[in-house]
Amino acid sequence: MKPARSHALDVGLIALAGLLQWLPLPAYWIENGYANGIYAALARTFVPLANATPFTIGDVLLVTIVLGVMAYWILGWRRTSGSRRTRALKLTLRTAAIAAFIVVWFDAAWALNYRRAPIVQRVAFDPVRVCAHNVTAFGAQIVTGLNATAPAAHAEHPSEAEMESALAQAEEPVLRRLGDSGSIAVSRPKRTMFDPWFAKAGIGGQWDPFAYETLLNAEFLPFERPFALAHEWGHVAGFGDESDANLIAALTTLRSKDAFIRYSGLFWAYGFLPDADRRRLHVSPLVRADLIAARQRFLRTYDRRLSAMQWYVYDKYLRANRVPAGVVSYSLFLQVLVGTPLDSAGLPVARPVDGRTSAAAAVFGLTFLGVKRIQPLIHLR
Repeated sequence: MKPARSHALDVGLIALAGLLQWLPLPAYWIENGYANGIYAALARTFVPLANATPFTIGDVLLVTIVLGVMAYWILGWRRTSGSRRTRALKLTLRTAAIAAFIVVWFDAAWALNYRRAPIVQRVAFDPVRVCAHNVTAFGAQIVTGLNATAPAAHAEHPSEAEMESALAQAEEPVLRRLGDSGSIAVSRPKRTMFDPWFAKAGIGGQWDPFAYETLLNAEFLPFERPFALAHEWGHVAGFGDESDANLIAALTTLRSKDAFIRYSGLFWAYGFLPDADRRRLHVSPLVRADLIAARQRFLRTYDRRLSAMQWYVYDKYLRANRVPAGVVSYSLFLQVLVGTPLDSAGLPVARPVDGRTSAAAAVFGLTFLGVKRIQPLIHLR
């Protein structure tokens, strides 16, 4: 390839990546053409392949890309003609083109889902319902459920396969109610070489759209895993907002007939309650022991400074991808849960996606709930 053509391709890739971030796409096409069309077909194809792969594909991809870029610079510096400045500019342009290709890949593979209508626009959310009385009643319901479910949850010891099967059965109706037309893509959790980073930074899990893999913190206690996995499956289903993924996880686990899964949802929901409610409501000794165990597990390797850096960067990433609340969005699901009526099957009452309820409506009770006081012990991605 001639140098001029090579540079034109590089510039074209960079321009395409920028255009995709700016280009407005019709909401109807995002929902039906992409989320329930192109992306759904990709997930149905690649998630089973990722499940069948005995190693973590994302780790291999990342190492390959990093080593490949390093090798390109070393070899390219030797082979490229011109002054040091000219060589540096040529190599930088090609590296920027590689980064642009990854951005385009990311958008095509999953990230256009960030443009889907948020769940608060899909359900009969009423911000007036997010009042002190209802929030207090919701907290009491969570604690009552925790205390009542704990003995049965501790008596059960489902295998990972049994848990995943029961979780999928509970989550599929939730996803269908919220707008997904296909069957749930059961992405089995894998470990990653970044497990130490997850533990230190307070990361609970991640959906990797480059490899179509779900990663979970390897240090999770058994009863923490169902909610965390349901959260990631919300991302697998094409819901990018963290509040939406948390809401999907809560609806899934709280409606499950499996005591172990239901306990996981109650346990995580308790962590998002306002501090005042958690101090006022009393959990049983069995639940308290689990809370202490989870906190000890979390603090064993947690690094506050590393976590602050990690979540600062992720906050900027979320805001850049049309999640205006940033990492605060993790907490907003509680308000949507309180402010949305559920039917007899534990599914949210739906409304047509017409845009009349903005995502900002979910922030109605934010000051009342106290964002800084309802951060959970660990985050999910």
